[in-house]
Parts: sequence; structure tokens; C-alpha cells
Amino acid sequence: MPSSCSLLLVLVLSLVYVVGNVEDLRSKIRADLDMAALTATQALDPTALASGAPPACCPMRPRSSPGSTSPRTSQGCSVLAESPSDAAAAANVAVTNSGTDPITGSVVAAPTVTIRLAAPVHISLLSVVGLPTTISLTLVGSAAART
Repeated sequence: MPSSCSLLLVLVLSLVYVVGNVEDLRSKIRADLDMAALTATQALDPTALASGAPPACCPMRPRSSPGSTSPRTSQGCSVLAESPSDAAAAANVAVTNSGTDPITGSVVAAPTVTIRLAAPVHISLLSVVGLPTTISLTLVGSAAART
């Protein structure tokens, strides 16, 4: 029978592994949010921006996009608990021309797109220590348009 010290060491190492996986997933989702915000700023109508009018989008042009897959860690231990499209549909998006960003509260001087996403993540290893296996990661991505 293993000693309690060995069990404690395994428990601590498991939690370190889980935290590392969650942070890896968090950084991947944050990078995706930043890219989405940057892409949205590129869709803003420069004529509206130049005139000081509220930000407006250019007419959409059809484009081909690769199929979306759920973000995963390299070992597949942490995954989104819902589809990426469901997570995206629940995101808060704000487009601000100038003034205060309603999501971050920061002052913006250029047209800015900010996205806040609460993504539920399933981590099966947490069940070993009796913790809930689904946690929510709340992340913010932002990008400013060049005018």
C-alpha cells in the first residue's frame, strides 16, 4: 500500500498537470479571440470611421473558411464543454469608436472591437479529487482599427 506522502505527491502533480492544461487552453482561446477581434476591425467601414460616425461593417463578402474544431490540449484532457459555435453565440461583442470600452472599461481612442467569452471547459481528471469536472474560463480579446 502506497504511503500517504506518495499519494499526496501524485495528487499535487496531477493538479499541476491540470492547471498547465487549463492555462494552455486559455492561451489558445485568448489568441483566437484576439484574431476574431482583429478580423472584425478589418470589416469596419473606413468611410464611417473617417467621418466619426458610429462604427459600421462593410457589406459581407462570401469567403471560404476551413471547418472549425473544438480547441483541445495536446493530450485531449481539457476540451470545451459546448460547441465552438454555441460558445461564440454567447460571447459579448462591443464596437467602440472612442470613449470608454463597455466590456473592459478602458479608454479607447481608435475604433476598437472587444469580445468577452465565457467558455465552459470539461476536465475529466478533476473527478479523481472530487472536484466538478466543468469549469468556466472567462476571456477577453480586443483589437483597434487603424484609421
